[in-house]
Amino acid sequence: MDSDVALGIVLVVLSCAAYTVAAVAQRRLAVRVAKPLTEGRQLAALLRHPLWWVSLLFNGVRAGFQVAAVSHAPLTVIQPFGVLVLVFGIPWSARLGGRRVTRAEWRGAAFTTVALGALLAVTVTDGRGGVLGDTDAAVVGAGTTGLLLATAWLAGRVGSTAWRSYLLAGAAGVAFGVSSATVKTAVAVIGETGAIGLLHASSLATPVIAVLGLFLAQAAYQGMELGAPLGISTFANPVSAAVVGVAFMDEAYVGGWVGGAVAVVCALLAAYGIRLLTVSRDGAAERAPGRAEPERTP
Repeated sequence: MDSDVALGIVLVVLSCAAYTVAAVAQRRLAVRVAKPLTEGRQLAALLRHPLWWVSLLFNGVRAGFQVAAVSHAPLTVIQPFGVLVLVFGIPWSARLGGRRVTRAEWRGAAFTTVALGALLAVTVTDGRGGVLGDTDAAVVGAGTTGLLLATAWLAGRVGSTAWRSYLLAGAAGVAFGVSSATVKTAVAVIGETGAIGLLHASSLATPVIAVLGLFLAQAAYQGMELGAPLGISTFANPVSAAVVGVAFMDEAYVGGWVGGAVAVVCALLAAYGIRLLTVSRDGAAERAPGRAEPERTP
């Protein structure tokens, strides 16, 4: 194995470890700030809690390791390692919560990990595109911000804890995926134009989208265990990044029709796995009709 690729793999594993710490911190914070953040009255308590700042720190560390990883190894090598956050996070979060991972959760974790690993391997672009143009950056930034706010509003009006979590986690994944495109553009623009690049639409949109993503991810853990929301955000992140790359940055999807078919199958398998991972905070899984009650820990 090429030494650069090996270093990239080490860096992406460190990135996944940092992301796991951030996600587990957010999950633990969700226990302490139990009411849904979509109600809007819990934000002050959230910002006062040390766990929120721990999650911010490790999300920043994760981003740094991720950027370093893709500079040493191809995206097709780096992407599939994103599933490690589920492998690391689910048992760790359960242990901190004083419970065991149920058999249903282990099955869900296995299905989701395999599906996401294959999906991340085929949901890639050639990476040879450019950056967002001025107009495209404004459209992507404003459109994504509007979508995230609308999803948060809708989630606040959904009665089901599980479906609220699904919506918020999906929106968080979209935020993280789109922000990877806007930050790539912002870095390129600032490198070319200097400080004036800070006023570019991509530079202005990046912190807004990233911060919204963090709040949405935090809200997705309210009343839920780690697995389902983390799996959904991990799923939505690369898909949204690929969509922006192909639609606005002149990148090309390299999977072809075969990759598209694999992606559809993986999406269905991941959806089933995420359903098995859907466990409310008291440990009682919200199960589909006709499915047996999952094992509970006394």
